[in-house]
Amino acid sequence: MNKKHINSFKRPTPSIKPKKTGLDLIDSNFNVPLKSFHDNVHKIRVLLSQNPEDKNIYRYSIVLICGALDKYMHDIVKVMILQIFKGNTSPGKNFDEFLIPISLLDKFDKSSYDIEEKEKILNESLYEIISGFTILKSYAIERNMNYIINFNIWKAILPRMMMRFKELNSVSQLKKFIDNLVERRNIIAHELDFMPNSQDKYDITYKYVENVIDVIQYFVESINYQIRDSLLNYKGDTEPKGDSESKKGD
Repeated sequence: MNKKHINSFKRPTPSIKPKKTGLDLIDSNFNVPLKSFHDNVHKIRVLLSQNPEDKNIYRYSIVLICGALDKYMHDIVKVMILQIFKGNTSPGKNFDEFLIPISLLDKFDKSSYDIEEKEKILNESLYEIISGFTILKSYAIERNMNYIINFNIWKAILPRMMMRFKELNSVSQLKKFIDNLVERRNIIAHELDFMPNSQDKYDITYKYVENVIDVIQYFVESINYQIRDSLLNYKGDTEPKGDSESKKGD
């Protein structure tokens, strides 16, 4: 047999690494916040279904679903800041307002760490910074979203929310729902859901709690969808730096 025909069907190993496209563009770490949220929501739903007549469990479920929302917000902000750091997406419109300790910058400046080591250090610092935030009220959600995205998250998710929940037919109604829920959570967590100057508690129903969980789950999923879409559609800096600088000179 002629040697040139041996292994003729074996494809050569590519010398150039193929460029990532579509879902391959998304860092696997991006999926962690939503997965963790879904796990937490599942546990809340199980707890509620196993105690269908216990109003204390209803109230506990409200506190838990707000905790699940808060954790998702912490996680997604941290993950996305790291994505921005790695150049995988554009900075949010208020990204420059996110403050990090000057000691961290000093550590980076005086070290010879490679990019992976710096990412690890930044990851740990972000956890400490963001864990001090409470991201539940609508203004806090908007403020923290603006660190990591450059579009209005409320307007972006509203069409999806309206399709599922007809009563949430405007940004103001959606924000009001979130803020009212957080107020109820605070009353439960800090005052055991008692009315002011009374031994009576506010009423709460299984249907109310179930609806709250449904809304918050879809709310988080809608936010995650829009952020994921922004990652997939990120084009990077397509304009050569020399051209942009020459235009400034003109």
